[in-house]
Amino acid sequence: MDKDDLVRKAYEISDRYNVILKGNIKISRDVNCILFAHYCKSNVFYKDFFRVSKDIFNVNRVANKNLKEIKKIVKSAGYKKVWTKGIFSLYGDLRPLAAEAGFGKWGDKGIIENEEYGTDFLITAIFYK
Repeated sequence: MDKDDLVRKAYEISDRYNVILKGNIKISRDVNCILFAHYCKSNVFYKDFFRVSKDIFNVNRVANKNLKEIKKIVKSAGYKKVWTKGIFSLYGDLRPLAAEAGFGKWGDKGIIENEEYGTDFLITAIFYK
């Protein structure tokens, strides 16, 4: 399976997990990244703590299933090093990659803003080389 087929298959899988934005970029000569955005209303956290928390954890559950399934496909395509970044990832900032992948533009508050979805999404990624 070549890289284009792999990305197409990853996009097909992500459609089943209600991914609203998809992108794919090359980070360095041998590291590739497929990014996903999952819809999640960006309410002020402290104003509606329980509903916002529930929404975020639901998105996290679905996003992790998406990443897990795609990681299997990437490994079966022969890539040896495959790693993921979920919505609760503590290492690395996915915003610059999301902007590069066309998810939107940097907003005044340091958040990626999309024309259709505004800031109502959370970003996940899978890296492989």
